[in-house]
Amino acid sequence: MSPRCVSGRRGVSVTVAFILFACSALIFIASLNLYQRAFIDFPSDVAIQRQFNDIGNALSTELTAAILALPHDGSVEFVETFPQKIGMHQYVVRVSAGDDQIQMRSFKGFYFNYTLSGMGAETEASVNMTAYGGISHVRITLNRRI
Repeated sequence: MSPRCVSGRRGVSVTVAFILFACSALIFIASLNLYQRAFIDFPSDVAIQRQFNDIGNALSTELTAAILALPHDGSVEFVETFPQKIGMHQYVVRVSAGDDQIQMRSFKGFYFNYTLSGMGAETEASVNMTAYGGISHVRITLNRRI
């Protein structure tokens, strides 16, 4: 007697293969959705933090240079260029001489402070800037206290 293929076995193996393939594809797509933070959000957060650090360091360097060049009983005015958005989010920059701080806040929840020690003792500065409406150039005026 020669071996014969039973018609039901071939259909079962194709069905089982399809079910295994569909389950593995479903698990792969579900893992991508579960690990979205690791694949998409985390690198974006790191890029936003680095951009804030770059802007904060550049602004603190500009302010330090302006404070050093500031004449007695005089004022210095300069224009700083900011990107309109950081990480596709709008943000606010606030320079507070009384607190000796540059504060940067993103509307995504990022908040950074950069301290310039002695800025409040030397100057009066107040700048409120928001990226609403595409503002990218900000005029900063520093006045020397007597």
